[in-house]
Amino acid sequence: MRPRRAFRQGLISNLANPKMVVFFTSLLPQFVTRGAAFAPLLLLGFVFATMTLIWLTLYAIAVAKARALLLRSRVRRVLDAVTGAVLVTFGVRLASESG
Repeated sequence: MRPRRAFRQGLISNLANPKMVVFFTSLLPQFVTRGAAFAPLLLLGFVFATMTLIWLTLYAIAVAKARALLLRSRVRRVLDAVTGAVLVTFGVRLASESG
């Protein structure tokens, strides 16, 4: 995928994410004093967006570097087996809990 298209797809995905609206309207206002200007809230949003950008950039770089390893069939089988075992364990635990 071309970088411009990937960026546009990510931007649309984040802007259409209702969890972000709920997060910003419920969590961030508690860090701004009553009667304060709108600027501190914008600053907090900018800090959050910057931290998210840095984290996701580092994550993408790490995954790109590990791509060759992750595409090996043996590694994929092990990852699939571990993931399947974890999901089955969670399912058994959930089914065995009393309500």
